[in-house]
Formats: sequence, structure tokens, C-alpha cells
Amino acid sequence: MLFKLKLIIISLLVAAGLGIFTWQADYYFYVLEFLIGLHLLLVWPFIKRLRFVAMPFFLSSGALNLLYLVDGETKRILFIVLATIVYYLALLGAYRLRHYDCDLTAQGMINLATIVTVFFWFVSNYGWYLNFDIDSWVLVVVFIVSTFLITFPSLAICFVSCYKIRYRRRKWGRYITRQELISALTEQIKVERIALFFSSILALIMGEIIWGLSQWPFGYLVTGTASVLFFFLFWIIIRRFIQGRLTRKFVVVNISLVFILVILMLVTSPWTLR
Repeated sequence: MLFKLKLIIISLLVAAGLGIFTWQADYYFYVLEFLIGLHLLLVWPFIKRLRFVAMPFFLSSGALNLLYLVDGETKRILFIVLATIVYYLALLGAYRLRHYDCDLTAQGMINLATIVTVFFWFVSNYGWYLNFDIDSWVLVVVFIVSTFLITFPSLAICFVSCYKIRYRRRKWGRYITRQELISALTEQIKVERIALFFSSILALIMGEIIWGLSQWPFGYLVTGTASVLFFFLFWIIIRRFIQGRLTRKFVVVNISLVFILVILMLVTSPWTLR
């Protein structure tokens, strides 16, 4: 089930809102209010899980914020098309996970949407921080809150699905008794609390990282991309840990790759002393 008419309509409404902002930059707050109402009145009742509503909202609002920094009508149109496609995949993934927590394809959609949403928010937030008179503590708080709300859905579903798959394998594909079902639900709540813990830790780490990166003499694109790379490093390590597939080699290789990419960006980017 790759196409869902209602989700397509919602995605097109988001694209229309972004398009209106493209031609009328003064309508930023009107478009933002439209996105808030859209997710409260249409997305939430359809998906029925509040944590999965956060990601589409942050994706669409992050696209709106980043669109403010994109120059050129053609680039903006292309950006809206790409953002709409990812937004639709985020909605579709959330809709499928509502019916089956262990849907690996839907998890892949959510994971893709997570990385894209983080990129939109990190780059746009830092761009606004540089272009407007915003205190650094506001930047850090926004990064912490947005990282938590964006990250929690993907980590929670990963924890829950891994637990359920292992549990069902032990029980030959079904729950044996009502008591075992209650026990499984209790364990699921504990598992979601673990996801809550890891999401909180990752959010605090990103708050510290962006505070350090804000001292760099670079533009919003370089600094925002560097923060996304650091986020991806911690996020993928946590997911590997959840899945029980974390190895020392995996950690060393990914840390090395991230630092190499960051160094390449620093070497090839212009320095702007502030």
C-alpha cells in the first residue's frame, strides 16, 4: 500500500502552503498557523498517535523555515517538491505503523523522514540564529526540544518492534494467555520509557554540540550540516544498540567517517570571523 488518497491530499495541502509562502513571503505566520491547524484537525485524527504527528509537523514547519533561506524561484519549487515527497512518506510510514508496529518498510520511511527533518530544522534554525538577533540560549533550547520530539518516534518504534519480534518468536507467533498479553504490554511500556531516556540524552547532547558549533566562524549551511552529521552518528549508534547489532568496529568506522566529513567541510568552506 504505497498510495493513500487522504495522505496525498494532506501532502498537497502542505505543498500549497509552502507555495503560497514562496510567492508571498509576508504570509509566513499565516502559513505556520495553517500547518498547525492542518496537523491538529486532519493529521492527528487520522494517524491517532501524537508522537507520530510531531514528525510531520516539524518536517513541514522546518521546510517552511528553510524555504525562507533558499534563493531563486526554481530552487524553491524543487525544494517544495522534494519536501512534499518526504512528507508524504512520513505520513504513510506513521499510518502503517499505526496498524502494525513491526512494519520494517514503514520504519524505513520514518527513519528517512527523521534525518530529513533534522536537516531542515538544524540548518534553518541556525540560519535564523545568524540572520536575526536571537540569543544563543534560545538556539540551544530550540535544538534540545526539537531534537527530542523528532527523535523519539523513530527510537520508540525501534525499541517496541524489536521487543515484539523477540517476544512473538518465543511464543510461536501468538500470545498464549491473557496474563502473558498483560505482561507483554507492561514490558512494552518499560521499553518506551527506555526510548524516552535515550531521546532525552540525545537531545541534551545536540544542545551541547550546537552551543559549541555556534562559536565556529562558518555560515548556517556548514554549521547546520555538521550538527546533522553528529546527530546521525549518535542516532545510528543508539539504533544499532537497540537492535543488538552494535560492534566496536561499527562505532570506530562511523566516528572516523563523520570526523573526516566535518574536517573536509571546514577545509573547503570560507571562514567568516564574527
